[in-house]
Amino acid sequence: MFKLTNLRKSGFILPAPVWIALLLQSSLLISCADNKRDPGSTATAKNEFKMNCVTLTKAQMQAWVDSGWTKPGSPGRIKTLLLQFTTLDAGGIKSNMQLTAYPGSSVTEVKLTGNTLLAIDNSCPAKTFSGRLILANNETNIDSLNLVKPDGTLRNFDFIRFIPQQYSINSAYITFRVEIVTDGKVEGTAPSGTYPCPPYCCPPDCQE
Repeated sequence: MFKLTNLRKSGFILPAPVWIALLLQSSLLISCADNKRDPGSTATAKNEFKMNCVTLTKAQMQAWVDSGWTKPGSPGRIKTLLLQFTTLDAGGIKSNMQLTAYPGSSVTEVKLTGNTLLAIDNSCPAKTFSGRLILANNETNIDSLNLVKPDGTLRNFDFIRFIPQQYSINSAYITFRVEIVTDGKVEGTAPSGTYPCPPYCCPPDCQE
């Protein structure tokens, strides 16, 4: 039977140069293995947040009209659009953020059953944000969009496009420019865009 020999007892000692060579070889092997596992280990990850434009279609608003919420003189007539940041996949939150829209008579009295998800619009470039961000609810006045006729029906348009931007008063907040698209072309823009709410709920604090 083969028997291992105790090198210490046998008096066999490896010379110092051999030990050094073995140590260097081991270090090189470990280094190569690490490089194969993580080729980008020396790269600095960018802490950025990107958001695309999102759209609210005429069909989505028509559902509110059909519910009687735009009827003139109605006590619960919707006047405000409350927008809430939403992601359908937390793993891609830095690039797939959307908005959920709630119509309401005020920012504190919204139609929960009227909530609708705004689709991502890839036709416009994503906006990149970095540093301190506050993802507050946003609010805009429905009448300022000039899309609801005096009789409560809708004017002709394709969709409303919400374009992310930094708020002019406090750049930590993400707000939105608002475009009205009709027959595939930008017909106009809302004069004030959206406000972060709180703290700049309009009314009473209408600033821009």
